[in-house]
Amino acid sequence: MYKLYQMSMWRRMTALFSALIFAAICIPWSPASASLSTMELPKATDAVEIMETTNNGFLHPGIGVTKDILENMRVQIMAKQEPWYSYYKAMLVSSTTSKSITSSNQNPMEPTKPASDAFNSQSFNSRFISDGLKAYTQALLYYISGDEIYRANAMRIIRIWSQMDPAKYTYFTDAHIHTGIPLNRMVTAAEILRYSSCKTESLRWTDQDTANFSNNLIIPVTETFLHDNNHFMNQHTYPLLGAMAGYIFTDNTDRYEEAVEWFTVNKTATDQGINGSIKQLFRLVDTNSVTGEKLDKPVIQHVEMGRDQAHGAGDITNAAIISRMLLAQGTKIDPVKGTVSNAPNAVDIFDFLDHRILTAANYFWQYMLGYDTPWTPVVYTMDANGNPMGIYRTISDFYRGRMNTAQFWDIYYYYTYSKGVNLSEKAPYFYEAFRKRIPPNYYYKGTLSKAWESPDGGGDFWLYIPPAAVLEGSNNVPKEMTSDAVVEIEDRYTALDSRSTTKQEGTISYVEITATDEGSTIVPLNLSFGQRTSTKLIGLKIRTQGIATLELSKEKNSVPFHTISLPDTKGQWRYVTFDTSIDRVSYAQMDENYSLMYMKVKGNGAQVDLDHFHVLAGSQLSVPAFASGSSTLNLFTYTGGTINADFSATDSSASGIITYEMADGPKGAILDAHTGAFTWTPTQIGTSSFTVVVSDGTSLATKHVKIEVTADRPSAVTAATTGYNSAENYVSASLATYTNAYTDVINHIATDTDAAFYAKLQTVREAVEGLELLNINLQDGSLNFVKMLSTSSFGNYLSSLTDHNDNSYVAYGLASNQYHTLDFGSKFKINAHVFEVQGRRSFPERISGLAVFGSNDEKNWTRLTDQLTVRTEEKQRLYVRDEYKNTPFRFFKLAIIEPQSTMLRSVNCEFTVNVMNFK
Repeated sequence: MYKLYQMSMWRRMTALFSALIFAAICIPWSPASASLSTMELPKATDAVEIMETTNNGFLHPGIGVTKDILENMRVQIMAKQEPWYSYYKAMLVSSTTSKSITSSNQNPMEPTKPASDAFNSQSFNSRFISDGLKAYTQALLYYISGDEIYRANAMRIIRIWSQMDPAKYTYFTDAHIHTGIPLNRMVTAAEILRYSSCKTESLRWTDQDTANFSNNLIIPVTETFLHDNNHFMNQHTYPLLGAMAGYIFTDNTDRYEEAVEWFTVNKTATDQGINGSIKQLFRLVDTNSVTGEKLDKPVIQHVEMGRDQAHGAGDITNAAIISRMLLAQGTKIDPVKGTVSNAPNAVDIFDFLDHRILTAANYFWQYMLGYDTPWTPVVYTMDANGNPMGIYRTISDFYRGRMNTAQFWDIYYYYTYSKGVNLSEKAPYFYEAFRKRIPPNYYYKGTLSKAWESPDGGGDFWLYIPPAAVLEGSNNVPKEMTSDAVVEIEDRYTALDSRSTTKQEGTISYVEITATDEGSTIVPLNLSFGQRTSTKLIGLKIRTQGIATLELSKEKNSVPFHTISLPDTKGQWRYVTFDTSIDRVSYAQMDENYSLMYMKVKGNGAQVDLDHFHVLAGSQLSVPAFASGSSTLNLFTYTGGTINADFSATDSSASGIITYEMADGPKGAILDAHTGAFTWTPTQIGTSSFTVVVSDGTSLATKHVKIEVTADRPSAVTAATTGYNSAENYVSASLATYTNAYTDVINHIATDTDAAFYAKLQTVREAVEGLELLNINLQDGSLNFVKMLSTSSFGNYLSSLTDHNDNSYVAYGLASNQYHTLDFGSKFKINAHVFEVQGRRSFPERISGLAVFGSNDEKNWTRLTDQLTVRTEEKQRLYVRDEYKNTPFRFFKLAIIEPQSTMLRSVNCEFTVNVMNFK
């Protein structure tokens, strides 16, 4: 009864709003590269009939999309009604909408036959992934347009895959992860074609089509790859959403009901820690799994967020996809057991466990938007007796802020229009994310990406927008991304205080921030700095009324990885730039694993306006640069001595006209506005700090200058040598440079002219700053080997080994044949007493069975440690054998000699090191 009531209400609502559809004011959204192709808009005369039926209790079509959903979607597109119309146009940008589409598994000699009928490898599966989306897209376009070319394309693809040989299916690595989505898509396409009308007899769906498709594709894919309830978290729901589509198509009641329980509770899973069901994945946590302490109030936590946020987003997207099928079938479930039920207290899937899916989505977005998010250590894997084998101690910062893998926005529409819930109150973080979501076609790392083509699914959520959403029109349609170079900050950011707001000025929108001493903070979301290169210049368009500084951090209260001086632009828009090569690892990780940053603006009440990032500033903007570099310049002189400095700059544009000015310069100092020449004769002891600003009218650059003025030349030399410690051991070459410079200035201290003495003084200072400690230590006293290495197999990920983050790690592909090597260079050797090693969070088995070896020729290796690492998430120590504790080695090798994980591979192995310390 619930199902019939829901459908009849939808039809009445469609009729009710039909008049409004044509009267509504529409502001079309057009992707930068989109066109409506030659298909144009569907016409009423091209309508395809959906033949709705019920068989063995299953509604058809009913794999998510139903007759009502399809009809509503088509009506809205015909009327160019938002928000459907924008998503429809965005879909048309996909190459899968082409009328000349072909199957990726098509035999070139016999186009109606498969090129291969053996489903047995990842490489072959790529054909299935491609054809799943093609068939789904073409089937939808056939229904929308009535053009039988699309039907012919979809039928041809499905009939090719219906000729696979069930005896030639073989499980391959990760098959359960990567076959569910394409099966779901292809089966949904078949469902639409099976229950829709057509004029051409050869394109009609037949009983033989049903038998071939079921027996040669659906069943063997399900039985070989998908039917298992013991996979790791969302590796459980990816196969489930494919299998469930097949159960509906084949009217398999028993398997469907089993799949529903696996989705909700999955009580028979062997490891309830990795269980990917709603109940366990979006878990009610009442105990700190590290301390055993009971919480005063139990909380809902999305467990896989302890791993990373890409998988965390996939969990909820998968939940939405599966829920669409349950809603289409009108399935009610037991509120506790999660089994299919017709009892009076049965609930729909979103009501299950007190709206558990929505609660998890809200929790997810609280963290992803940059807000403080509490986390209680929680078990993520356990043995057969329920004893913990792994604990997520902290929430993961990997992929934080990235929005392109989160495609579950139909949850908003369902709660808002089907349940009448105000999500701004019920789930405020989810609601905020919905308002800030990215458009369906978006730029990521400089490339136009399409949500419709996501291999992880979910980009079709807009099909499920109910008729009542016509009232919001284009109000919630995401703003278009028009450039691969510009990332508009104001489009999606989080304000962490009340001192930031979005403003509109003519055609320009921006974020207005009032700078404060403690800092005013915003968090831009879904950042991508485009294609990574060894040097990357990023532009930030600003406008200021006063002086401020901008601190960039990966965490709210962490040490900034970059600080930018914001001079007073006197109300003019200018670009400031920062070079990501200064901290390659921070920016490389931001491109790869982080999609937000904390931007803290500090100043005494200055107004700072931020417009956008220009990620191709190095090639598309004119940029001035100081000849002496952008780092802070420390100068030393004495009273009465004249100091001269050169702050000249060059511009990346040959036509750029450069001007110079000082901010808070010392009294009596002169800076030539045209050449950057600086001169000053101080009269008082003290320290003067100021900023030199160079501008070409488009962009500007700043350089901090600190001048320490002493009483006389000897005291100036003493000040310049601050930082040198005679008790320290320095690398001999850097120490010799310092000693020679110091001797030179002392020998001529009484006879040099001011200019000559000043030059020698600066040479001394540069030598001090160039001193290299022979042994560089971390805060815990261990050797900071990262700063001392000549080369290693760790690539650009070295700092991940000493950042105290058990979720950062070296890319596993860099570990050739299950080992890593380190080379300290031809001039240095290391005496090691103990090695401290830690594996990547969630995968401690990947570092089990490791020993350390030393060498001086990289050919003959000596095993230094008798112990082997074991499976544990904690740091573990491997002690050097006594006879080698005083033996110096140039090379070291970390090798897994007794693998304890089936995940390890011989060449491109899963060996991931998180921390390695020398002591």
